[in-house]
Amino acid sequence: MLKILCPTDFSPNSEFAVEYAINLANDLKAEICFVTSYKVPHTTGALRNLNEKIHEALWEDINYFVDKFRTLITTGIEPKLAVVEGNTTVSILNYAENHHTDLIVMGTKGSSGVAKILMGSITKKFFETSNIPVLAIPESLKYQVTRNTILLSLDAYGINNEKSISLLRELKTVPDAQIDVFHVVTPDEKIYLSDNTGKIADFIRNIVVVEGDDIVYEIKKYVEDNEIGILVMVGRKHSFLERLFKDTNTSAELFTTNVPILKLPELE
Repeated sequence: MLKILCPTDFSPNSEFAVEYAINLANDLKAEICFVTSYKVPHTTGALRNLNEKIHEALWEDINYFVDKFRTLITTGIEPKLAVVEGNTTVSILNYAENHHTDLIVMGTKGSSGVAKILMGSITKKFFETSNIPVLAIPESLKYQVTRNTILLSLDAYGINNEKSISLLRELKTVPDAQIDVFHVVTPDEKIYLSDNTGKIADFIRNIVVVEGDDIVYEIKKYVEDNEIGILVMVGRKHSFLERLFKDTNTSAELFTTNVPILKLPELE
């Protein structure tokens, strides 16, 4: 059974990400777990039971929060709840790995408001460090939830991670979902798509190849012109995606596409 983890900070955008995650879990007949995190300030004179008090309060909060959405769950599978302590990214990713999570679904704009890029600082860290697929849901998506085309953007090395391929197969089972492959051929590139693309040939609809020297522009233009439902990118080291997140302005520009972006981990 597919396992989906949905981190939440109880913010309004977190609520929409929860709804999206539940709907996806319904379509995939997946188990869903909601998790929140906290970090106890280590100040002089702090009460020894402060950790317990915060943990207990957050358990009440997450139960109350999730109860608002229980009627949306149609799988018959009871949702799981978790409260973890520590750095947000590290503690949640540790929980996800220890509980064999297949997909993390989270909003791109939380309540902190401290991020300088549109996707939010916490989501950016998940994209950079997670070995588990991460699906980032923009708040503005609430007006575009009927888009069913999944666009898999690939470089010349194709896709190799069997778990990532398996997740794509699962997503293909969502009603009316179609998966297209998109590749930008840059002026200095002589290789188009690797034979590795053959691993997904049985469930993709089209392979779209365009020429251009600005990969972000070409991806964004295609996404906007073709009403894409999810943009999928492979997080290979030394790849375009890795370079993308080192350039704040570029990553912000891509995330203005206002569609969910799924980052798949890739093997070396």
